[in-house]
Amino acid sequence: MNSRERVLAAIAHKEADRVPVDFGGSLATSLHTQGYAKLKKYLNMNLDKEIKVARGRAQLAAIDYDLQDTLGVDCRMLLVKAPDGWINSDDHSDILVDEFGMEWKKYEDIGSYETVSSPLFGPEVTVETVKNMKWPDPGDTSFLAGAREKAEQIRKSTDKAIIANLALQINTQSNKLRGFEDYLADMIGNPALIESIMDRVTELYIERAKAILKEVGDFVDIVYVGDDLGTQIGPMFSLNTYRKLLKPRQKKLFEVIKSAADVKIFYHSCGACSVFIDDLAEIGIDILNPVQVSAAGMDTKELKKKYGDKVCFWGAVDTQRVLPFGTVAEVKDEVKRRIEDLAPGGGYVCASVHNLRPEVPPENILAMIEAAKEYGVY
Repeated sequence: MNSRERVLAAIAHKEADRVPVDFGGSLATSLHTQGYAKLKKYLNMNLDKEIKVARGRAQLAAIDYDLQDTLGVDCRMLLVKAPDGWINSDDHSDILVDEFGMEWKKYEDIGSYETVSSPLFGPEVTVETVKNMKWPDPGDTSFLAGAREKAEQIRKSTDKAIIANLALQINTQSNKLRGFEDYLADMIGNPALIESIMDRVTELYIERAKAILKEVGDFVDIVYVGDDLGTQIGPMFSLNTYRKLLKPRQKKLFEVIKSAADVKIFYHSCGACSVFIDDLAEIGIDILNPVQVSAAGMDTKELKKKYGDKVCFWGAVDTQRVLPFGTVAEVKDEVKRRIEDLAPGGGYVCASVHNLRPEVPPENILAMIEAAKEYGVY
């Protein structure tokens, strides 16, 4: 089978020739630019090529296609719009402003950017504030210049599964705008305010999804969206709160995506999110990523047993302990365990749990990919 056939078979819960492998195909399966520099040096590849940033706020590297080919991974990343929406990203400032008017500060010690101000921070914010805020123009499609040609070129040049990384995150964008603590408090104490924010974000993302997929939908297999629903120890909020506030809006967005193109929905949520899987499958997701195995209730054997007929699991190779701090042998044992738990009957794509931080040794990255091929044969 070729890579695209292999990935689509896994998503359809069919056993392919082997378990597919993803490294660098999405905004949640790549690695930090510092880690990518170490990997390129270790492989002695593309040392003269500038490292391109796929997502600025996480300093996430865009993996070179020829390096992906050398490693034999099965996915390609298609970026249609810079996912951070920064409007002054070319001036190398420590503070960057995005299209929503939020300011992001670069913190060298963690190697990424975090929000430091927003038009919707503070106790004085009301529904009227949300209404009067300057929102991005949903009709602005200038970012699509050249997108169709780029997508078509990727399709013609590879047999890999192509993932359009749209990063349309209703919950995450809304809580970034409001500020995480106030956002969670307002979900209970002032839900009308949160709904007003979510509605504007949803409207914007629906129009963008339509425009993007009109341009590139013919050439992609999978659409990446995401919204973190879990923490390390449990859900971010109750299932009832999710069903009242977020689920109806996600449902609208997913329906638009599925009606606009023949694509599978790759849904990213970190943390303990198992309580939401039935609902997510009901509203149209096909793939759950990253399967954070270190979080509460995310045991891969149990997840496969309960939800293996509903979603394809994508990820699951531990990034909190094994990949950064384990030996090559431990990495291979980790991959073997996840394949044994998740791969029977199809429905699994092997990848790391989220993007790799700089401290992950190149040897462990290669061990993960090699072990997936060694143990993933059906």
